Amino acid sequence: MFWTTVDDGERWLRSDRSGKTEVVGGPRRVWSWGSRFQPLRQHVAHPGEFLMVRSRSGAQDHIAGPAEVWFDPRLHVEIEKEESLPIDANEAVLAYTKNDEGALVRRVLHGPSMFIPQPGEWLHTFSWHGSETQPGGAYRKIPHGLVFQKLWLLPDQMYHDVEDVRTSDGAVLAIKLMIFFELTDIERMLDATHDPIGDFVNAASSDVVEFVGRYDFDTFKQKTDRLNQLDTYSQLLERASQTGYEIRKIVYRGYRAPDNIQQMHDAAIESRTRLGLERETEQQAQELEDYKLDRRLERAQKERDQRSADLKAELDNQRQREEAERAHRALLDEAAREHIAALREMGVDLTSYLTQGRADQVIEVRGGGSANHLHLAPPRE
Repeated sequence: MFWTTVDDGERWLRSDRSGKTEVVGGPRRVWSWGSRFQPLRQHVAHPGEFLMVRSRSGAQDHIAGPAEVWFDPRLHVEIEKEESLPIDANEAVLAYTKNDEGALVRRVLHGPSMFIPQPGEWLHTFSWHGSETQPGGAYRKIPHGLVFQKLWLLPDQMYHDVEDVRTSDGAVLAIKLMIFFELTDIERMLDATHDPIGDFVNAASSDVVEFVGRYDFDTFKQKTDRLNQLDTYSQLLERASQTGYEIRKIVYRGYRAPDNIQQMHDAAIESRTRLGLERETEQQAQELEDYKLDRRLERAQKERDQRSADLKAELDNQRQREEAERAHRALLDEAAREHIAALREMGVDLTSYLTQGRADQVIEVRGGGSANHLHLAPPRE
């Protein structure tokens, strides 16, 4: 009962009767007669954390983990553990503090890093317009829809629907856009605006209202490709440049119209589609008939060409046969003439030789006068 054991890893505050105090760390066994002991609490910060230590002197220290601090009531008022803020390579934060003269000083910290505020320093919280999805998939921008502390430095995009835009003939439309942008100058943005998204919404809406108001509804539908071009959005480009942003691209996503106009438009589209399909069907049928006719004509021409080729080949063959026969007869006649000439030279009676005594009737004509006439009649049966 006169001794107190302080275990290993513990710390106690020992106070004697005179009010003198000391910290006793274990493992240790101490004389406790006439003393009071108060255990001290250990505060630990791991990597990614820090300890915020408030002292009785009014000082405040921030100790990054890994670290430990034992709460000493003689020195400390409060010790709290806080999370460090991780900042990626494509992010930045804005911190404020007061200098010795009491003026606000800001600093921009780029990642990658872990942000641990200095004593008396605090992060700026941004509150910008954000998107709210409406029934039917519409996007509406509302104030303070985005609340954050880390700025995004990579290219970004947002949906924006410009409501209640009137054409020159009074049609009320909602124009749907997608805006691609990138923060290029943080200091200019901080000096020029407190809500760049709200500025973009207002400038883009003004550009769209000005563009659509020039045309009637039918002409607007023919001009919608202009809403994909940056030069249509002069006010938006100018305001983005003033606030340290660059507009990369704007995509026109279509429009919404009141039910009556939309029904008329849908009916017109349906009618054009039906007529287009009918025209394409008729065109395909005509092309099929033309194809069949062309194939028949081509086939008939091939048949005529084939018959002509066959006839020509047959005529050529016949001509060749006739020429061969004539040549053969000519050779035979030539041989016969040579044979007869040879017989004549040998003194052979050619008449007897040629008839070989087979003549049915021999007629010999001899004439001596100038008035002789010869008349031959067929023999009587």
